[in-house]
Amino acid sequence: MKSNWKILMPGVVLIAGTLFSGCVYYNTFYNARKQYQEAERKREEAENVSATGHKSRQMVFQYRDFYMRAIRKASIVLDRHPDSKWVDDSLLLIGKAFYWRGSYRDALLKFQELQDNFPESLLLTEALYWKGLSLWAAGRAEEARPILANVSESADPDFTGKARLALAELEAEAGDYAAAINAYQKLLETRPRGLATKIWAGIGNARFNLEQYEDALLAYRRVLKSKPKNRINFETRLRIGGILELQGKHEEVLATYNRILKVKSLKSYEPEVHLKRANLYQLMGNREIADEIYNEVIERNPKTEHSAEAYYRLAMVAQTSLRDMEKAKELFASARKENPGSDAGRAARDREKDLGKLERYQKSAAKGKKKGLKALFNVAEMYLFNFSETDSALATYRKAYEIADSLDSELAPKALYAIGLIYADSLKNREAAEKTFRKLIDAYPVNPFAVSARQRLANALEDDGRAEARFREAESLMAGGVHPSGYLDILGQLSLEYPKSPFAARALYTIAWTFANRLENPDSARVYYQKLVDGYPLTEFAELASKSLKGDFLKAIAQSDTDAETAGRNDSSTGADRRNDQGRRDSESRRGN
Repeated sequence: MKSNWKILMPGVVLIAGTLFSGCVYYNTFYNARKQYQEAERKREEAENVSATGHKSRQMVFQYRDFYMRAIRKASIVLDRHPDSKWVDDSLLLIGKAFYWRGSYRDALLKFQELQDNFPESLLLTEALYWKGLSLWAAGRAEEARPILANVSESADPDFTGKARLALAELEAEAGDYAAAINAYQKLLETRPRGLATKIWAGIGNARFNLEQYEDALLAYRRVLKSKPKNRINFETRLRIGGILELQGKHEEVLATYNRILKVKSLKSYEPEVHLKRANLYQLMGNREIADEIYNEVIERNPKTEHSAEAYYRLAMVAQTSLRDMEKAKELFASARKENPGSDAGRAARDREKDLGKLERYQKSAAKGKKKGLKALFNVAEMYLFNFSETDSALATYRKAYEIADSLDSELAPKALYAIGLIYADSLKNREAAEKTFRKLIDAYPVNPFAVSARQRLANALEDDGRAEARFREAESLMAGGVHPSGYLDILGQLSLEYPKSPFAARALYTIAWTFANRLENPDSARVYYQKLVDGYPLTEFAELASKSLKGDFLKAIAQSDTDAETAGRNDSSTGADRRNDQGRRDSESRRGN
């Protein structure tokens, strides 16, 4: 027996050594994978909770550290056991860890190494998927597309859906929202596992960017039905509130925010929700309730970015509505001290500086006409660029022009040009802008500001010609009985490409009128009427839109029907105009029958 044991002993040692070596390989990779899984858990936790300021940065540093630990552990497999069966697993794990750390170049090197050295690996499809994501994240979207497209046609069910989702998101990022929606909807037809939340969120975002608000709301509500994680749940509810606010449905917005407060899993987001509620009350003109909520946020969340924002909002009201500069400075200082590193804290600090500058300029401007003229320009520029107070800027520039003109100062044409720009760009008052620019050209024909004014007028005339051509194209389609989808895109593009043309307001009015009267979609009509009132308040179309927005919406539209169509055209109606009127009447007559 002893002799037989001695004979068998070398083989047993060899087998044991092999098993031990395999265990070493696996244990090393196992420890790397364990660190990676912990990093994933902490990253998802960071993405899913309402962590702000220092806490948020701390959570990010924490999961990035665990990814780095995983990289170090997996690198041991590559360095010490290059012939083990865990090498391709280690390469994939290292590449993914680098991706989540934002080191896309290093990630791409590892995915490429796996692709080159293990072309038959069962992990190749997954590696290609992550390679596509890394290229996209590195700003190389066009290189990512064919790789993701290849994965989307693979036989691996775990990654075909993910790759198709990424391709849809690429379309959305490129601004081709129609293509993105098409890609999302095709993906839905395949019933992919675990992707419903992201697909519906993508559709909702694309619809929102196309200003298809009702469809966006439907998509966002499907997101909520998909039982999303807390962060997505919260953000989706905020998006729903944002759309309802755009539509002027303030009571529904409040109801949306109040529902968030009733969801126990979203309790950590309460301060953000209360700030949203206060902002909405402020918008509705109920300052008393808004102030009460802001002060409650400050009391319950001291030294946080939420309390800093509440102080900042109160300060903005004091500055812009109450015109109480001392109170505003006091509140801005409180916001800065409350949480200096927050967005509100930094914005408050900048406001404090700007208010200090404004006071100094105002004191200099009060010293006398000649001495204070340049300071008066500084005051006007601060109102315009720092505080976005267009009316105050316009009044100050007018005062500066009067003084400069009386002194025969070289600053007079500068003031006129600034006045013209405010009328043209901020107030969208084309008539007043042209009048100001022509006054500048007549009074100071060779001045550089007059040259710029001539260019502005020339460009405006060119844009008007192009805009009118597009408007007439849409008008012809309307007269020809084409379905509204055939001309609404043209009108929408017109208002985006030529926002300073008088035809932009006409286009918006026609879109709104079409939604209300032909598509029977008062919600979308209301959105465009409001956009018209907000963007072109001094036009005749804004006046008509305001009437439609008041009282019984559909009745108001019906009553202003004829006026609206007449206002949407030049006084010299074309044959297309008359055909359009007749076509509408015939259509309405057929519907009545």
